[in-house]
Amino acid sequence: MPWRTLLLENRAQKLGSLALAALIWLTVRSNLGIERLASNDGLRIRVLENIPVGVLASGMGDSGVQIRPSVVHVEIEGDPDVVQRLTPGDLQAYVNLLGPDAPRQGMVRVNARAPGVRVAAVLPESVRVERASR
Repeated sequence: MPWRTLLLENRAQKLGSLALAALIWLTVRSNLGIERLASNDGLRIRVLENIPVGVLASGMGDSGVQIRPSVVHVEIEGDPDVVQRLTPGDLQAYVNLLGPDAPRQGMVRVNARAPGVRVAAVLPESVRVERASR
């Protein structure tokens, strides 16, 4: 097949593909730039492992609750001195079973708190809450 035919046939599809490839490349490149800026802000990121998950509940019949998995990993971000000093005992991870809309069992989102830093991620994000059989 001659080169002229290869270049001139289906021009609209070829130009569209080229534009889409350029858009994808620019999107990926800009996201990598954002991550580099965040790491250069003087902030430090650290993962604290095996943080026990507690239950935030009213205490009225919520004592028979099992959490699976019972521990999570928490990624924190903040001032390097503060991040370095924190220990797993300084963090709180919990599921909220308070309120009329709160689920009583099933998959529930894990919340976390850490003094003086931002909680960037909790892994896993959700845990299974089950009522213990009596």
